[in-house]
Amino acid sequence: MTAILKIQNLNLSAAGIPLVNELSLTIAPGERVGLIGESGSGKSLTAMAATGLLSRAITARGSVVLGGQQVIGAPDRVLNGLRGTVAAFVFQEPLTALDPLMRVGRQVAEPLRRRWRRDGRDIGGRELDRAVTELLEQVALPQPERIAQAYPHEISGGQRQRVAIAMALACRPQLLIADEPTTALDVTTQAEIIRLLDGLVRERNMALLFISHDLPVVAGIVDRVLVLRKGLVVEQGPVGAVFASPQHEYTQALVAAARTLDTALGGAA
Repeated sequence: MTAILKIQNLNLSAAGIPLVNELSLTIAPGERVGLIGESGSGKSLTAMAATGLLSRAITARGSVVLGGQQVIGAPDRVLNGLRGTVAAFVFQEPLTALDPLMRVGRQVAEPLRRRWRRDGRDIGGRELDRAVTELLEQVALPQPERIAQAYPHEISGGQRQRVAIAMALACRPQLLIADEPTTALDVTTQAEIIRLLDGLVRERNMALLFISHDLPVVAGIVDRVLVLRKGLVVEQGPVGAVFASPQHEYTQALVAAARTLDTALGGAA
């Protein structure tokens, strides 16, 4: 089976300072993979490299093949054809990912138009309005017509994240990249977003690259996990095996911390 994303010996650096070292990662169609590690470990940079979104200040070496196309060194016209169609992003903070001056419905409509054009037809008027409403309903937003008319600051953080997910799904990507999608949300909303992502990925048979520092969240949504520390993959394997019996001392420390927190929260309850 041909991989949707194949990263081989990826090295990222800025001003000569190494950020990611010899990272290799493959994601097959329908596969769910997690990247975990502390802030600054290289998780988000790896995801940015996968879709050609790295800053010009960062130098990339190695190979990143997305949808059969080499990403490193590819021109914007090629990368634009991959984004949304092959892979789509859900970012950490939806308030900054959304345009504050544009109504939600217009923002969702743009990737929908792009998908229809890709499929050889135009969409507009009431047909486009219906498509926007249907997409907002699919991400379990209440009163989708009202949400479509709102500006991002007029809806809650959880609703903004659902809008961001709707936009990512609009082009029906083969791979969904979720970069810390629950970090800015309260615990209850986090759980709702994770359930939503889990259901949508299953229904649409998408592959998933899920990035987080939260081990319990990752364990509940992916099949396989890579643990990053200071730009290096220190451990990888099936998520159950890695978390049940971590081999690297860094992974052991992460798992121990997660268990301590879980015990403390259970005791407090």
